[in-house]
Amino acid sequence: MTQQRVAALYFYCVFLLPCTIWAADSSRSKFAMISYGDVLQAGPQLSTRQATEKAFQLLRDRGFTTICWRLFAEGHPPDSYIWYSAEQQVEEYFRAKRDSENTPYAWDPHEIRWPVEVAHRLGLKFYAWVVPYNEGAPPGSWAEHCYDYGLPNSVSDKTRSAMMLGCPSMPNIFTWGTIQRTEFGYQSKFVHDHPEYQLVDREGKHYHYGNLEWAYPEAREYWLNDVKLILDKYDVDGIYMDTRTECMSPEHADKYGFNEPIVKEFQKRYGVNILEEDFDVEKWRALRGEYFTVFLTEVSKAIHAKGKTFCLGTSRGNYIGFPLGNMKLEWRTWISEKIIDGLELEAHGWGWGKQGYGYLTDFATGRGLKPLEVSVREDYGPLCEKYGVKLYFAKGQNCFNRRRPLYMESAIGRAAPDGMVIAPGWCEKTAAMPEFSGTTEGAHLQ
Repeated sequence: MTQQRVAALYFYCVFLLPCTIWAADSSRSKFAMISYGDVLQAGPQLSTRQATEKAFQLLRDRGFTTICWRLFAEGHPPDSYIWYSAEQQVEEYFRAKRDSENTPYAWDPHEIRWPVEVAHRLGLKFYAWVVPYNEGAPPGSWAEHCYDYGLPNSVSDKTRSAMMLGCPSMPNIFTWGTIQRTEFGYQSKFVHDHPEYQLVDREGKHYHYGNLEWAYPEAREYWLNDVKLILDKYDVDGIYMDTRTECMSPEHADKYGFNEPIVKEFQKRYGVNILEEDFDVEKWRALRGEYFTVFLTEVSKAIHAKGKTFCLGTSRGNYIGFPLGNMKLEWRTWISEKIIDGLELEAHGWGWGKQGYGYLTDFATGRGLKPLEVSVREDYGPLCEKYGVKLYFAKGQNCFNRRRPLYMESAIGRAAPDGMVIAPGWCEKTAAMPEFSGTTEGAHLQ
């Protein structure tokens, strides 16, 4: 459900461009990653039932085995959102919705009943793709953080200052179409009504907009109920969840995560008030990660109770990374306890605003991380094989140069002028590693 103009452009360049330069291996899964809201924005490829059928046939002919469909509202019913300035995208959504009205494929509330049927008829599996770290931001959030919409360095200080008066509407320098005006595009009603469930800073003054603290049972139940709704209503083969986000970038990686349940539990365990005293930061990072595992466990039980598969996409390494922070990832527990059935590494989002600092692991530069092929061979691969968890190679994230110009830093992932450059042949060689059960790839629909 990406709203930002530049994110849409990034999606088009990375996910909609042809991804057919690698030879298909029929013994492996090949996931077609489809972000429905972005596709609606980009063109008519999935705007009607007939177009969807044609697109899925094309994907099957190209060797894809699985459709992974990012729901328009990230996994929530669309009417559970407040739409601020995503006019074009919402208009396209309702136009497409009319094609199925008064048919057995009417959207109730999601758009996937017809796509699921088409996929199964063609022998493809279908996963509903949900994104729990993307609840949106309230009006005034851009002005609050003085969001400079990726203005190039060539823009003079005088012009920049004039354009940033109160952070008004930014120019559409990428000519994608007027989607954003003066506000972030959307916000879930849940965080609108309960902002206290979002990550908060140590002073209790600022929220990390759109990102829930899983120590709250109410936050976990909110998401669990919507996952159950998908499982009850649609014949999906599984749920794919990823930890990508489109939130603002924190000033530093450990800024947020001082919510009341975390404060109380830390003091209970260690006798320290993290709001008033020095504390062991690594224990705090680990505590927050424990609650994320609680959330995954609850979702997993609901999915497995239906006999479905649970795949997770997240960051590689021991921390969730940019732009969410340094929360610990208990990936060894997820695998060894079979909380998840599949794991995709390098599922990242992007952060608006200044990039911030203090990340212990950084995908774009490799800081704090082994090379991907080394970590797969030495760490992830053996553990996944031991416990029967499938490991997937993310071509959309890995197979392009990670060096990006700084003027795009507020939109496209993690700007890294010293970032890694992909060597010729690296993608094909890495994707073919025996530790991988398949790939996730952008789905070119034409």
